[in-house]
Amino acid sequence: MVAMNRLFMADLARQKRVEVDLNHSADLTRDHSVGQAVEHYLRATRIQDQGLRWAAFSRGIMLDSKSPLRELTPEDEEWTVMPEVSAG
Repeated sequence: MVAMNRLFMADLARQKRVEVDLNHSADLTRDHSVGQAVEHYLRATRIQDQGLRWAAFSRGIMLDSKSPLRELTPEDEEWTVMPEVSAG
């Protein structure tokens, strides 16, 4: 499997973006989880979670927050980060 080298995270409107080079980042590595990457995005963009659960989506599919970044392929390097929505 080919490992992902870069990670591009953005909000739905693409106004807040964070790019991470996983080969040279001290803050985020392939050993971190998707959930930790989302937390990194929220800190870097100064978005307050406001008690909401946030999720990352790649190619229209929600990523498992517990999955290590090393398990993702280059096709999953572009994420949309947004609050989870629940029917209620």
